Amino acid sequence: MIQRKQTVFLFLAAVMSVLALCFPLATVSADGFTLHRVYSLWMTTPSGALSYLPWPLFMVMLLAASLSVYTIFRYTQRTLQASFCLINIMLHVIWYVALAVLSKFLAPNAADFHVNIAAVFPAIAIILCFMARQGILSDERKVRAADRIR
Repeated sequence: MIQRKQTVFLFLAAVMSVLALCFPLATVSADGFTLHRVYSLWMTTPSGALSYLPWPLFMVMLLAASLSVYTIFRYTQRTLQASFCLINIMLHVIWYVALAVLSKFLAPNAADFHVNIAAVFPAIAIILCFMARQGILSDERKVRAADRIR
């Protein structure tokens, strides 16, 4: 039953994770001038050089996107699929913790760190994974109820 609503939620969560990988996450500025533009894998400096300081963001989000896609194809094992959704939610929370640590490292003054819209995509993915998990658990309850009737 790959055509369940959970599949759509997990696919959209994977898309949100990939979008967070591609778009700029934040900018660090001082006195109105942009110092750094932060992506998931690198950040640019004013001179145009690349620094790979935010690579943990990339690794966690890549793992989360891969796990979302893998979870779609575990549709025969609903309890395992629900566990993977929970792990995926935790990965997204870890990503936000890593972003907060990075922001404190790059801009000790919080007013200098400006978050872009792409930093919201993992939050949307968390909501989608939660909705997928609820649907998976609902399907599991229905299957157990049908087995009891037989």
